[in-house]
Amino acid sequence: MAFQFQCPQGHLLEGEISQAGQTCHCPTCGIAFIIPAPLPAQVEAAAPVMETSQPAYPQVGPGVKTTLPGLAEQPTLYHIPCPNGHELETPPDMFNQDVLCPTCGAQFRLRERDSVEFKRKQQEAQEKKDAAAGKAWFNWAVIIAVLVVIFMVALMMFAAGS
Repeated sequence: MAFQFQCPQGHLLEGEISQAGQTCHCPTCGIAFIIPAPLPAQVEAAAPVMETSQPAYPQVGPGVKTTLPGLAEQPTLYHIPCPNGHELETPPDMFNQDVLCPTCGAQFRLRERDSVEFKRKQQEAQEKKDAAAGKAWFNWAVIIAVLVVIFMVALMMFAAGS
């Protein structure tokens, strides 16, 4: 079933519902972007498209898979904010490409290190490291406190015995 969507520059395109989430290039402006998921109303209203010799709109650009991936093979999407804070979903195969934000039109490079998921993993790793360091410092503090108490008891016993 086909549905219509727009590229980030506003050109009207048409694609199959099974192509949602895949990378394509707009045939008009050439910009690379991810085909958005259809709105629920579009899915319900979509009817089978009659095959014609010349489609009204080019469906997708070169290099785009046209088969529906299996449930276990769903593409991993990363969330990368543009310089103005708008979040874009992108598959890993688009990393290191220059893109335009569909909301504000800012051009920037998609980098894994800028993704929300990468930053979350870095933060979790740092939290684990900090927790381990805190636990080590606590253990050392307990050991030193025990040694101080033993030393104080030994001093009191030595002073009482003299």
